[in-house]
Amino acid sequence: MKFGDMSYNRITYEEIEKKFLELTDKLRTAKNAEESMEAVREIYALEADMTLIDICSVRHDMNINDEFYAAEQDYYDEIGPKITELFSEFDKLLLESPYRAELEVLLGKQAFISMENGQKSFDSRLVPLIAEENALSSQYNKIASGMTADWQGEKIKPSLMAVYLFSDDRETRRLASLAVSEAWEKERSKIEDIYQSLVKNRSSQALTLGMKSYSELSCLLMNRIGYGQEEIARFRDSVKKQIVPLNELLKERRRKRLGLDKLRFYDGISFPDGDPVPVGGTEYCLEKTREMYRAMSKETAEFIDFLLDNDLYDAEIRDGKRGGGYMQYLNKYRAPFIFANFDGTSENAYIMCHEGGHAFQAYLQRNEEIRHKCGYTSESAETHAMAMEFFAAPYMELFFGERAEDYRAMHLEGAVSLILSSCQQDEFQQVVYDNPDMTSEERNALWARLSKEYFPSSDYSGNDNLERGCGWQRIQHHFFWPFYTVDYALAQVCALEYCKWMEQDREAAWNSYLGFCRSTGSDSFPNLTRAAGLDDPFAESTLKELAEWVETRLKD
Repeated sequence: MKFGDMSYNRITYEEIEKKFLELTDKLRTAKNAEESMEAVREIYALEADMTLIDICSVRHDMNINDEFYAAEQDYYDEIGPKITELFSEFDKLLLESPYRAELEVLLGKQAFISMENGQKSFDSRLVPLIAEENALSSQYNKIASGMTADWQGEKIKPSLMAVYLFSDDRETRRLASLAVSEAWEKERSKIEDIYQSLVKNRSSQALTLGMKSYSELSCLLMNRIGYGQEEIARFRDSVKKQIVPLNELLKERRRKRLGLDKLRFYDGISFPDGDPVPVGGTEYCLEKTREMYRAMSKETAEFIDFLLDNDLYDAEIRDGKRGGGYMQYLNKYRAPFIFANFDGTSENAYIMCHEGGHAFQAYLQRNEEIRHKCGYTSESAETHAMAMEFFAAPYMELFFGERAEDYRAMHLEGAVSLILSSCQQDEFQQVVYDNPDMTSEERNALWARLSKEYFPSSDYSGNDNLERGCGWQRIQHHFFWPFYTVDYALAQVCALEYCKWMEQDREAAWNSYLGFCRSTGSDSFPNLTRAAGLDDPFAESTLKELAEWVETRLKD
């Protein structure tokens, strides 16, 4: 079914609660594992009915100024924590079931570990706090989505400024960067107030659960299994030792390539004649996306025809449309949906590879009846997406023509930089949530300090907003998905491993990737990487070997 044809009507909390109470009673009185599974299957059916909430969320993001869907989203933000409470009660009964051993065989042990983490990270006392957290995040969304930059007498969304930010004319880049920064600076005080309230709120959640900080709570919320804060901190330290020097070397090579005496805050381009851009517009890129996935494998060919034939995407930038991109799985229709913002740059191709990786994995598991086996963690999910970026790399001629090799080099350089920025964001958040009484000025100073640690040669002079350390305010994850970004770094390490492996044996790498996607949800991230034949992404030796490979791979 096409996305536009999917009907919507509000599903109320009362409807959901009534069904939940029936099913919790059914589970509580089950006389064996099979009767327990009947209740579980009915929960799956209820979750499918709740796809209406996801449809609302996507349509709201497509136009935050649509008053109908804005009101519907406000309603779901309000009842969301209470729905979480219902699921928590059902999970508790599964954990305490006298038939747990048999249910673990049917649902998988990973599902029960995730349920245990859920029990530790939720309490009914958190319901009003989570509702407030949702409302605060929505405030940020409205500000960021409605923001415009003053550019040559026009008001332009910052997301549409990319063509100027990556222009081959240096003065255009400088002025565009300043225009975007001025737009963020106008909203700075509001954004800082929202974040201050979010930090206070999330810290209160942790204290309510008896934890010392939200950093501790985040490991449970992010469902980290097989590792925790200590391993992440060591990973960040290894990144500083192995990846920072590599990135500085790549930046120096880029500086020479651009013929500049120094890279400034507006010199984000990779080539003196401008970065590669697709040779066609939105429809062209969608057509080439289909061609690429059809050529890649029989599995991806089936996937992309299903996605595009059913209009399961939204790619155009519009006034009022939320920025960024994501994949939303629509459970009732067993269909992935890609939300994107094509801006005329290489993003037009990149996002259909990255979000395409998410969507492809969801498509592979769409017919899995035991939905607990589809409950992947985010570092595994991002591996699906980032590895797909590299499996798609051989097909970039479809988008960029004779500049395809330039795109591949730029993308590999960007992968290195992404590991650093993701770790910087994670360390920033850990310090912030371990010290929740910091002022906005202290948080900005912290970001400025960490920027120097992860990107030592960066020069923000002449841009007060960035030089002051306000760049973190542009990153949605701080407001919507705290502590998510380190998962990008871990996944990028795995993706680079796949890239290296693909050059040696493409078929073996692809089969490993398919196995990783199909088994995600059945085990922890560390165990999945081992089973896939990947080196330990946390190990400094892995980072060292990848850094040496990338340096050689990108030699001019």
